[in-house]
Amino acid sequence: MEKMLAAALALLIGLLMTRVFKMFRLHLPDVTAFLIAGLIIGPHCLGRLGIEGVGFTSAAEVENLSVISNTALGFIAFSIGNEFLLSQLKAIGKQAVIVGIFQALAATLLVDVSLIGLHFLMPDKLSIEATIVLGAIATATAPAATLMVVRQYKAKGKLTDILLPVVALDDAVGLAVFAVSFGIANSLASSWNPSSR
Repeated sequence: MEKMLAAALALLIGLLMTRVFKMFRLHLPDVTAFLIAGLIIGPHCLGRLGIEGVGFTSAAEVENLSVISNTALGFIAFSIGNEFLLSQLKAIGKQAVIVGIFQALAATLLVDVSLIGLHFLMPDKLSIEATIVLGAIATATAPAATLMVVRQYKAKGKLTDILLPVVALDDAVGLAVFAVSFGIANSLASSWNPSSR
């Protein structure tokens, strides 16, 4: 019962934050209000009070509601898939593929190079394996936030037509890059640490 109360409180605070943003004319997307609501009810704000049902008191409590977030992400994926028209993909497919792959790989490369440079400045703080994995994580985008903003502002046009396929493709490229980077990081870790073999 307390889990349901916490989930209901999360939804209520999220909706109230969107109204507060509109009332004060902050001109920020609703997704920003939901993020702030998440911070408020999270374990580091209201959760610190330790009152059951008023915020989430621990990260484990938030994890217990992962079925709700996974279901929501499934609906978002369906929504993004619903935005794709075959005729539209044929017209913009090449641009979306080029932009999606280039920006994902460029993000990985820039983060890897920057963090490897930091590794040489502070070798005891950051390992090469961690830099490689963090570079792969840099490819990730937030399709939920992108879709919410596009829908909230009823954005239409060439940029929006290219944006949604790019976001979807970017996540696919991100998974592939992460798999390769994680494999490289594991092999480096095992080659430098013979006891882990």
